[in-house]
Amino acid sequence: MLAGLAAAALALAAAPAAQAKTMGPTAAAIVGGVAGVAVGAAIADAAKPKKKKIVYEGYAPPYAPGQYDPYFNQAYSPVAGVVCYPAQRACYNNGGTVNGTWTRRAFGY
Repeated sequence: MLAGLAAAALALAAAPAAQAKTMGPTAAAIVGGVAGVAVGAAIADAAKPKKKKIVYEGYAPPYAPGQYDPYFNQAYSPVAGVVCYPAQRACYNNGGTVNGTWTRRAFGY
């Protein structure tokens, strides 16, 4: 990997030298700076540790994807525009605000 990085750095460094004959010194400095930044970014990226996925033997998630405890899926709608959630012991309007009237009727407070 280091050899590939060195080859890329040499190729990028050679390009500004070849182009310096046809363009002015300011443009050559800009092209060389851009090449230097690209090489530096490649080296920095190669030095970062890669994220590893950790797997514990014998561990299984409590629920399969998409399958939760049925208690949390018992929402009901007493009237149009209101949804009550027994797990939260609260009722909400369709806009997301708490509906105190239906919360009191359904859950006693």
